[in-house]
Amino acid sequence: MAWFRRFDPAATRGLGVTLALAGGGGAAFAALGLPAGWLMGAMIATAAAAILGLEVGLPPRPRDLAFLLVGISIGSSATPESLLQIAAWPASVALLALSVAATLFAGSVYLERAHGWDRTTARFASMPGAFSAVMIIAASSAADVPRVVLAQSLRIFTLVLLMPPLISLVTPGDRAAAPAATVTNGPGEALLVFVVAGLLAIFLVRLRVPAGTVLGAMVASATLHATGIVHGRFPQPLVIAGFVATGAVIGARFRGTTVAVLLRTAPGALASILIALGISAGFAWIGAWLLGMPFGKTWLAYAPGGVEAMAAMALALHLDPAFVGAHHVLRILGLNLVGPLWLGRRPPT
Repeated sequence: MAWFRRFDPAATRGLGVTLALAGGGGAAFAALGLPAGWLMGAMIATAAAAILGLEVGLPPRPRDLAFLLVGISIGSSATPESLLQIAAWPASVALLALSVAATLFAGSVYLERAHGWDRTTARFASMPGAFSAVMIIAASSAADVPRVVLAQSLRIFTLVLLMPPLISLVTPGDRAAAPAATVTNGPGEALLVFVVAGLLAIFLVRLRVPAGTVLGAMVASATLHATGIVHGRFPQPLVIAGFVATGAVIGARFRGTTVAVLLRTAPGALASILIALGISAGFAWIGAWLLGMPFGKTWLAYAPGGVEAMAAMALALHLDPAFVGAHHVLRILGLNLVGPLWLGRRPPT
């Protein structure tokens, strides 16, 4: 009976509308052969609906399920051979840290000096990730919270919109062959991965580990695949479902956005995002040169985007999702530790 009391027909209809819009947009973009089409199409369709005033969005449980699927899919790309590449990761992570520091400084200074944003709002808007922690701290600060929300949402939206075609254009040879010819997990293996990943994700979320759902699923899936306990990729329909739902989560961030706030915020926010993208490209080029890795792979790993979106993009573009996902998880963990110091507030408890 308790379940029926919690049942909300309006919320169910909203979920249905969101998934229909996101699925339709993703299918349209995929049919056009666009890079990361399922993710981009779902995001754009949901964002358009949100700006038009439709009640779109995913409740926490479907959202977490989507992130779980993305994390499992990232981990399924791990193989015993891929473990040999970990030796090059410390140098790459060091370059990532430098890239993040440069992005924070350049973005906040630009917004403050070129567009007249106050220092607090500029710093919150320039954080390349850790959205939840940023918003919790921003709510109790003097920052212009609607502007921060929109700037952070535009950051993810712009990166997902621009990076797939840019990577495909500048480094067409970086993309590996599509995983269609790879063995797929059998039903028993897929269930095993799902259960183990879900349990570890729940454990990390209860410990309040940043990006705990994605991190837990990724670690569990990577361990099972790299040790040879299970073989092959996660079933493609479930991977696509993760793309669509992740795109819907990004697009739904634009709910409540007014034209006035959009016009006031977009010029500075978009320019700062392009600056951050350029900085990450510069460090990625250094990383690719020093470590002998493809530029597209390092650029996506250093890009100032969200864990779920960037990892899903790596999956869609076949650019070593385990490498990209691990870098973004480390970036978010680092930002949650040092972010409050940069923002001048104590971390949320």
